[in-house]
Amino acid sequence: MLFSNRCKDDIGFGQPGVPEDDRVIMDKLPWLLLPHDTQCESLKFYDLSRNKVHERNMPEVLLGGVSVEVSRGWLAIAKEGQYIRDTKYSSYLSFKPIPDTEIYLFNPLSGAIHQLPSLSTLAPYYYSFVTNCIFNMGGFNVAEFIGRVELSSADPSKSIIALRFNEFEANNCGNLALCRLGDKCWSIFPRETNRDIEFRDILFYNGDLCVLSQKIEHVETHIFKLTEDDEVRIKFIPVSNADRNPFLEIEHLRHDIDIIKHFLYEPYLVESVHGELLIILAHNVCYAYHDEDEERLDEDEEDLEEERSDEDDDDLESFYDEEDVKEDRGDFERFYDKVSGFSVYEVGPNAGMILRSVQSLSDQLIFLTSGGRSVSVPAENLPCGIQRNCIFFLENDNYFSEVSSDDQKREEVLLRRVSRESGICYLESGRIERLFPSFNRLLKCKVGWFTPSP
Repeated sequence: MLFSNRCKDDIGFGQPGVPEDDRVIMDKLPWLLLPHDTQCESLKFYDLSRNKVHERNMPEVLLGGVSVEVSRGWLAIAKEGQYIRDTKYSSYLSFKPIPDTEIYLFNPLSGAIHQLPSLSTLAPYYYSFVTNCIFNMGGFNVAEFIGRVELSSADPSKSIIALRFNEFEANNCGNLALCRLGDKCWSIFPRETNRDIEFRDILFYNGDLCVLSQKIEHVETHIFKLTEDDEVRIKFIPVSNADRNPFLEIEHLRHDIDIIKHFLYEPYLVESVHGELLIILAHNVCYAYHDEDEERLDEDEEDLEEERSDEDDDDLESFYDEEDVKEDRGDFERFYDKVSGFSVYEVGPNAGMILRSVQSLSDQLIFLTSGGRSVSVPAENLPCGIQRNCIFFLENDNYFSEVSSDDQKREEVLLRRVSRESGICYLESGRIERLFPSFNRLLKCKVGWFTPSP
């Protein structure tokens, strides 16, 4: 409702001069998949072109599931399956059973459904993630495990399906698995034990699976075999040579808030309307809230400035060190990451190194999301109120934090903190307009941009 009411003023009611009934359902602009939970019997999509909400019923087999990814007109629906017991990977929890998760591809327009291998076939990663979440967080949210689902084709029967998933680690680098329809299990990309390869955004481009990584300096190509005669070429693309500021800037806003600039750069892969491969970096500023003890509050400003001058520019790891945080900055209770801007870069035609910085997207709009495939659309015949050279962005990431207290129980000590940013960035001026406020609520689903296709 917030989004719809705001758009009535900012976007308008659709293309001027085109009667509502004469417009077909195949829009140029994607639909926004709205938040939902396991109790919902239908899915709702916000239509930017018409400023209206479309509702599609969930098939019976998918009831109880939620959408965790959007790619090429398909939703990846995750639904809790049977409880399973695995003595090999969950032994430290006394062999307690954990819930399996079934994954389906669902086209909400045609009603087509395809089942993918369950997440329990991602052993040992799935077992480790679930048991750690249950033990440390008091519950498991599948949206935190699934990073991205990417299809090589809009036709799943001809497609290779790639899954980037997360690990329950502070230095989570992610991992990668692939399958085809009909496969019984996911094929996991073999990680080298002596290397720490990072898996960020993924995108099928010109037949290759491109993977962004911030821990490599040069393009790396790997051939991954699903079967003896079925293989996919995976290209790891570095983002380390993009124009990023490597130094942290910490500003003490007041006694309980620190602002950390250049804290996080979230990279996205997008194929432009002209067939170019683009890397888009979302710049984030971190607001760190903390409680200081009475001794800390009595320290004067001179002591604070002296501490800051002693910090190293690259002291990010010590900033997160639990003992240092408690001693130097108080107990940090929550972090809020706020999008402060975007940078756009064009990658070489063979998915190689970055060629140039892109200053304008004059003839296209880009729709970014961490909940699915980001898309680019032509800036032609736009509905009233929508401008060209803009980036529409949606975030889904859940952030964890720990609040220490001797009086609280374990399940109350570890809390989930939600930091979501959604809005429009006008690249020419750099102005960011947030369409609706972020809120501290854990969602089991992911919102994303859905491209209607029958």
